[in-house]
Amino acid sequence: MKHMLRILSICSLMIFLAGSVSFAANNKVGFINLQRLVNESEMGKSARDDILKLRREKERAVAAQQQQINRLRNELNTGAASMTAAEKQDKVETLKKIYKDYQRMVADAKEDISREDRELVAIILKKADGVLKKIAGKKKFSIILKDPNAIGYLDPDVDITDLVLKELNKK
Repeated sequence: MKHMLRILSICSLMIFLAGSVSFAANNKVGFINLQRLVNESEMGKSARDDILKLRREKERAVAAQQQQINRLRNELNTGAASMTAAEKQDKVETLKKIYKDYQRMVADAKEDISREDRELVAIILKKADGVLKKIAGKKKFSIILKDPNAIGYLDPDVDITDLVLKELNKK
């Protein structure tokens, strides 16, 4: 009986493997590099320019706040001897407040830039998804992988990123 079960198991495995080979032979698999889409597409380049502009604006605002902190710190260091205790305390409190505002401004700037980056990437990927579906239908792909971390090996012939970039840049 055990011998018969073993034979049935082996036969079932062989039938399954034969079906898998048949599936693989009849279906095309492709891969797309999402990072390249974001970095190399016209939309992606434009988005990067927008993010750089935003970053520069935020950096200017942060630098202005940093200058104010440095100015107050210098006033406190150079004029402390001629200040009353109340004046000195006021300057220290003002400096603490401005420094706290500065830290908040830096954190907000980082978050704004990060959020803008995520939103722009999402827009690009949404548009690319439509192009990807169009190419998949036209070229008869059954599966297109998007996650390079899930792939142990990738034959360069299945990478359709260039096709998608070309179509995406047409629009």
